[in-house]
This record gives sequence, C-alpha cells and structure tokens, in this order.
Amino acid sequence: MKSLSKTPISKKIAQEIISLHFGNRASILDFHELTEGFYNAAYYLELNDGSRYVLKVAPPPTARVLRYEKNIMQTEVEVMQLVKSRTEIPVPKVRFCDLTHNMIDSDYFIMDFLEGLPLNKVRKSLSAEDCHKIDVKTGQFLRQINSIPGKKFGYFSHTELQSDNWQETFDRMLKYILLDGKDAGVVLPAKYDSLYPLLGSAFDALEEIQTPCLVHWDLWDGNIFIDLDTKNITGLIDFERALWGDPLMEANFGAFGVNQSFLEGYGREMLATQNQKIRHALYDIYLFLIMVIECYYRKYETDHQENWARGKLIAELEFLKNLLA
Repeated sequence: MKSLSKTPISKKIAQEIISLHFGNRASILDFHELTEGFYNAAYYLELNDGSRYVLKVAPPPTARVLRYEKNIMQTEVEVMQLVKSRTEIPVPKVRFCDLTHNMIDSDYFIMDFLEGLPLNKVRKSLSAEDCHKIDVKTGQFLRQINSIPGKKFGYFSHTELQSDNWQETFDRMLKYILLDGKDAGVVLPAKYDSLYPLLGSAFDALEEIQTPCLVHWDLWDGNIFIDLDTKNITGLIDFERALWGDPLMEANFGAFGVNQSFLEGYGREMLATQNQKIRHALYDIYLFLIMVIECYYRKYETDHQENWARGKLIAELEFLKNLLA
C-alpha cells in the first residue's frame, strides 16, 4: 500500500546499511520492497551468503504522523525482543537496530526474513480443519502475549501516553486522536464537542482494569505467517502498535468479526458482563477513529479503508449509546 509515511530506500543505501552492520564482504543479491504494510517501509534483502532479512524503515522525523505513533519503531523492536524472551511464540530475530539517524534520517532495523505466507493471502485455500487449528493457536499465542504484565499503562515507548491509571491513560489516548482529527480537518460522524462527552460518560467501566497487560493490538491475518506444507504458524509480526492496557482492546475480540476458533484457543470469556461490553465498544470506537483519521495523514491510494471504518464507527457509536441507555 502506498502511503506518505513510507520512506523510500534505494538499493545503494540498503547496501551501505548492510555493509555497516554485516561488514564489507556482505553484498545484496536481491532487493525489493514489501508493499503489504501501511505505515513503515519494508524491504526484502537476500545477501551473497544466502541469508535473508527484512529492513524496516520508519518515517523521517519531518513526516506528519499521528500523535500516538511517536517512537513506534523502537516499540516494535523492544516488544519483539520481550515476546521472544517471555513466550514460546515464534517472532523474527532482530539483528540490528539504529535509532541514531547517522546513516539515514529515519529509525530502522534489520530482522530475519520470516518463512511462510501471510494468512490473509492463503486462508481461502485452506480447509476448515486447518483454519480451525491455526485460529486456535493464534488465540493461545495472544493469551501468552496478554499474560505479560507491565509497570504502567499506555503506549510502550511513548511516555506522554503512560500513567499508573488505565482510565486516565485511555482518556489521554482518546483526546490525542481527536486532536489529530481536528488538525487534519477530518469530519467525523458526530461533532467533536459531542463525541468526547459521549465516550467519557462510559469511562467508569475502565476502572475495573488495574493491571497493565501487553496488548499486540494488530494481530489480523496479515500479521500471521503460515507454512503451507505443515499449516503451522511460522511467526507473528508488526508489534509496533503494542501497548500496556486491557487485553479486551485486541481487535480479535470482535472489531473485525467474531472467530469462535480463536476464542476457543484464547480460553477466557471476555464479553460476559455489561462493563466488558462497554469497554470493548470504547476500544473499537478508538480503533475506528484511528482508521478513519489516519487516512488523511497517509493519503492512501483508495478510500476503501476510510469508507469501511466510517461505517464501523457509526455502528459502534450507536451500539455504545444503546449500552448506556
């Protein structure tokens, strides 16, 4: 997906980066962009010794991004290393990370290339039994991620969006995305002056959350890689939007539909109470606000995401109003 946030890198620059980290004898045989992502630029690298890597490059400091996206490449590296050390989940190994901007004007890191194909590319070709097995395992993996406790609530590497209180943190997160929308002149389904009070009236439900838990927050099929021979998960990717919060924030609990096999694997009832349903509605509204507003910053090629997210946002706002009635 083309996006204004992506930093273009030439093969020449990539070779300079490889020489810096792997030595002058390392040379690139194959170099091409991986275009599936929406935010960072990613490039496939095959070296002369047969090793394969992915180079991810963040937007430059001058790029116009959303407030919550501060330091998210640092987040991705740190969370991948944390998950690799604390769980049995397969994640690519990070080889090098450079946040100095000495080589280029952007943060970047190099990780091992992940074997397999994204689940969104192959799901339709899989049997129902294989899909069930994969979705159950995804639920088990996400439960492991959500079981990692933190010290503060909020975005992993963004101190302005951290605190000891979840309600306070989420309130600030919501205000930031609404400021992003105002800055870009985004017209939302409800006026800003009425939208925030509506959402704030549901914040009492957030008081139940007392322990910060690691939330992946972007574990859709495109970030789950599958070996087509074994039908096993070879790895999970894209941890850059991870945060410390309520596991119910995970989109897998219904933002993009309900997957019973995933819920079976997760092994914990998440939407049994009124407060859980209210919290889930708040989190989905926050997600859909981001998905609408980011389109005005990225300037995507099509309006598919904005139209889809606007429809979901309208429906979720109505759902929340009915819950609070």
